[in-house]
Amino acid sequence: MKSYRLIIRHNGRLVGHFETSGQNALEDACVARAIFGVTGGYQCELLVSDSERRMLESGPEGMKVLMHEKCFRPVTSPL
Repeated sequence: MKSYRLIIRHNGRLVGHFETSGQNALEDACVARAIFGVTGGYQCELLVSDSERRMLESGPEGMKVLMHEKCFRPVTSPL
């Protein structure tokens, strides 16, 4: 399942990010981006994650996931 992250800056300064996943994730990210818009000095960058990196441990009990991290890349298709 894809996840989306909207990075929000104000006049070049990082304000924070909004991350969402699920059936309506892209729509939700677009709504959040529209709230900030391009007025008032806000800039938004939309990223998508459709994969993740995992750190595994192999032991006598089998494989265990120690850590997982989503891999985000810029959304390249027009919205």
